[in-house]
Amino acid sequence: MNLLFFTSDYKIGLSSLLTDQLIAINKLDKISVIGIFGEQEQEKGLRAKLANDKVSFKVIEGLDQHSNFFGLVNKISKIISEEDIPIVHVQNNWQLAIISYIKYLKWKRLNFKIIYTLHGFRHNHPVKMQLARVFIGSSLFFLTNRIIYMSDYVMNNFRLLSFKMEKIYLGIDDTFFLKMENKVDLEVLRLIFPAEFRKGKNQDLIIKAFGKFIKETRDNKSQLILPGTGVLMVEYKNLARELGIGEQVIFPGFLSKSEVRELYESCNIGVISSNSETFGQSIVEPYVLGKCILTRNVGVAADIVMEGENGYFFENENDLFEILLYLNSNKKKIKLISDNNFSNRNKFAWRTVSKKYSNLLFKL
Repeated sequence: MNLLFFTSDYKIGLSSLLTDQLIAINKLDKISVIGIFGEQEQEKGLRAKLANDKVSFKVIEGLDQHSNFFGLVNKISKIISEEDIPIVHVQNNWQLAIISYIKYLKWKRLNFKIIYTLHGFRHNHPVKMQLARVFIGSSLFFLTNRIIYMSDYVMNNFRLLSFKMEKIYLGIDDTFFLKMENKVDLEVLRLIFPAEFRKGKNQDLIIKAFGKFIKETRDNKSQLILPGTGVLMVEYKNLARELGIGEQVIFPGFLSKSEVRELYESCNIGVISSNSETFGQSIVEPYVLGKCILTRNVGVAADIVMEGENGYFFENENDLFEILLYLNSNKKKIKLISDNNFSNRNKFAWRTVSKKYSNLLFKL
């Protein structure tokens, strides 16, 4: 079976996450996959990574700039025709528009099927989200054969499409699965939340709760680590200083995936304060690495977190403060939860995810 797999996104180019997915698909039996993407790379070396894994790909100049629509239609329709492609997997609405034009208007004799992964729907903007649900939902209803969603949160927002939806998690990089034993340092609390400093991620909520915790316990050793960059970083650095915890809140800046993984390993708690997620890698990464999860009820959290077994839910600053106080007095609970997560980590391994993906392809 031949599969054409879009591996890039708007203004990003070749995506790190989609590169890993493409490599995992390429290892499947009876599937011959071709990745297509624009000329940019999210991280240097991704194209070389595909070449090293002997993955077939084609670079389509300008694909991720959202212009020259008909030029892209011509280039991609030629690939579909020449490679005899029966299934095309797209990642965003621009790609869906191109592929739908090819299928329904340009070359009706190209009888291929369309898979769409629902990565987002303006879910961080309450008003825009309602409009996006109508527009995206209508497009997916008429134009796609199958829709992949990554959490029940997404399904709940598109229930009318449930007859063509399939839940398949995103996988986590293989390097997160290298360790065979889970070791958790319980001497002090070490919290981490890697995310862009922008509206909706709410690092200030974590900083304020952590500040209350430090003031209440007079703990001068516990740490909160906030990797990432963004427009709100300076403001949040100032907030930490104002609360008197500037030395205990660490801002490492932008880090590579391997550097973030190393920081995760030095921590015992992953905290996620986002307003909304469709999946939430910052939830799954510490889960896979065997850490305790403290999260708002967003993205995949409701699918995998059972209160007190895999972590805890919080909604506001005071909730998080109370949980930190409890865990500080019951550190063995951190170890128990961490080990529970570590023992269930393989559900997010690409080898597990890609098998479910293969089943989907052969059901089409």
